[in-house]
Amino acid sequence: MKKVLISLIVILSSVSYLNAQFTKAGGGTGFTTGYLFHEMDYDYNKSGHIFASLKGIYEITVPIHVSPSFTMFIPHIYKQFDSRTTVNTMMFDINGHYVFNSLDKMEFYALAGIDVLLAFKRDKYIGTTSEVFKEHDNAFGLNIGAGTYFKLTEQFDIYGEAKYLLSKYDQFMFNVGVLVNLDWLIKHENTGL
Repeated sequence: MKKVLISLIVILSSVSYLNAQFTKAGGGTGFTTGYLFHEMDYDYNKSGHIFASLKGIYEITVPIHVSPSFTMFIPHIYKQFDSRTTVNTMMFDINGHYVFNSLDKMEFYALAGIDVLLAFKRDKYIGTTSEVFKEHDNAFGLNIGAGTYFKLTEQFDIYGEAKYLLSKYDQFMFNVGVLVNLDWLIKHENTGL
């Protein structure tokens, strides 16, 4: 896992040396079909379906963007009379966007990229003595999908994105959110607007 995280850090730091410009940052929320922890089909083994995410956009050239993101799922909690099971999930993604049209108000893009999913499961048994068992799992995967940006104002865009994650924990994800146009903020930071 350390090798994967080090690779992600190297990729992110090298992007800034490719004459890229960090143009947008923001976040949103979404829905996922979820996955089964360790691929075992039990009610207590399911992940959450709602998530929050943070996202940035690096503009390398007019049609090519790179988008790193961090996603945190709302935990799935399963309770029985003597136990409580929680499945937590975090994801790190680096996606490439190919923008098909660069219109004034709207842009459509295809995306492909890599994903690192970190899954954690915690079982707590309540009885005469409370016992806690913890497990974790990591999965490396590929993203494929499409999305759009829609300009609300000069400062803000809204986005919608649909992607399929191909990995040990396959799932479909749909995400919407708001992006702040950092170019506009930098140009107007000293003007008082």
